Amino acid sequence: MAYWNILKNRWTVLVACIWIECCAGASYSFSIYSAIIKNRFSYDQQQLDTISVFKDIGESVGIISGLLYDRFPPWLVLLLGAAQNFSGYAVIWLFLTRRLTAPALWEMCVLICVAINGQTYYNTASIVTCVNNFPANRGIVVGLMKGCLGLSSAILSRVWRLLFPGSDGSSFLLVAAIVPSAVASLLMPTVRKYEPVHNCRNDNSSTTLNLAMASAPVLVLALFLMGSAFRYGHSVQADQVEFAVAFFILAATLWVPWTAGRHETTSTSTSPSTPSTEPLMNHPEPEKSNKSVVMDYTNTNHSVWGALCSLDFFLVLFTSAIALGSGFVAVNNMSQVATSLGYEQQEITIFVTLISVCQFLGRFGGGAFSDYLLSKFGISRPLLTALAGLLLCCGYLLIAMAGTFPWFLYLGSIVIGFSFGANWSLNPTTVSELFGLCHFGTLYNVVLVGNPVVSYVLSVWVAGYLYDREAETQGRRGGECKGITCFSLTFVILAGVCLMA
Repeated sequence: MAYWNILKNRWTVLVACIWIECCAGASYSFSIYSAIIKNRFSYDQQQLDTISVFKDIGESVGIISGLLYDRFPPWLVLLLGAAQNFSGYAVIWLFLTRRLTAPALWEMCVLICVAINGQTYYNTASIVTCVNNFPANRGIVVGLMKGCLGLSSAILSRVWRLLFPGSDGSSFLLVAAIVPSAVASLLMPTVRKYEPVHNCRNDNSSTTLNLAMASAPVLVLALFLMGSAFRYGHSVQADQVEFAVAFFILAATLWVPWTAGRHETTSTSTSPSTPSTEPLMNHPEPEKSNKSVVMDYTNTNHSVWGALCSLDFFLVLFTSAIALGSGFVAVNNMSQVATSLGYEQQEITIFVTLISVCQFLGRFGGGAFSDYLLSKFGISRPLLTALAGLLLCCGYLLIAMAGTFPWFLYLGSIVIGFSFGANWSLNPTTVSELFGLCHFGTLYNVVLVGNPVVSYVLSVWVAGYLYDREAETQGRRGGECKGITCFSLTFVILAGVCLMA
């Protein structure tokens, strides 16, 4: 019976969701294939930024996945996401490889939105399920899930380079269509909600220890990918070895269900549509001491309408929209920034990997560290969100000065990746604490609705307009812009907007 528990417990769900999230973030690799889209269909920078905005819309508007999760089991949400993910990316790949007639701009916008939106189904099913399974450790769990999502673009780029060595970015879309859909489809039977376990006084400490064991291989993988990003002169053999090492590091997470899951008794949640809140209500209060501050939000479960009408929700929505919307603009344009400064494709890949890995560190660190600060010192997550936004401003200013100090581009990529990632884990955790878990799947996705609006304004009306204006001033062929003046003013504006929030 103990061995049966290995397959049917919350730790197996956690590891399955880690693997799903590690393959779910193809949206963060937009810079790998954005130049191919721009050149093959003769788009200018504003048109490319319009496509990137629809990418952000697909990534941020997950209300449908949230509503479905509140009414159906997680495996069905994952299945729908896999179908949408595969169909969207596959059709874009057919266009880029000229197997279909070149699409109109609006068609490309719709396709990229549909493809990326499949990612929200993965995120909702993974994050909300794990938060319900580990309510007392929601910061660590959200940080881990969001961290794996941020790390996924580095993983997918390794798979792409292994399967299609030396090819252009169009083949990456084929990887983005197949790999996430296949992983989610294979693992979806194991993803289910369980009643949280509270069977001994030391349960929370042992759970935290096991969560640390699950997080350790992912952290090692992040550091490994960061180190390999600076390796020049890629060869097929080296890529094969690198992928094998990364796979075995990630496979180490399978040890957690074996050690923690086989001795843990859990029961499946009886309602597929409503997250289990009774264990949260009856969770024994932690022992208070002089060294810790206990903050308890678990008794607050708002209705969707009640949450939407509150000032707290509006403030979370506003700050999230500014921080994440401006972050989208920065991440989406890093390839163009590097190109305008004269960097080669190899170095651009380094920036993409660097941002991806630092996003992982920010997402995981933002969740785990905020849990620690909240329990020990009572430091609220909104305060940490403000500090993450301030750090994001510094990253934008570093990029704005990269023309004068070239190493600022590397440093700025690290700072932006870390602070952008921290916002991704802090915001949903704040929502779950302020408004409860009953409608967390829906409210979590509603908070993200403002991101594409801010992203559109800053991408098209600011970044795209200033880039095209500078390119016209330089008079270069094909609307290409060279030099830091292409983006310096844009990043100064991003810093100002983020500072206001």
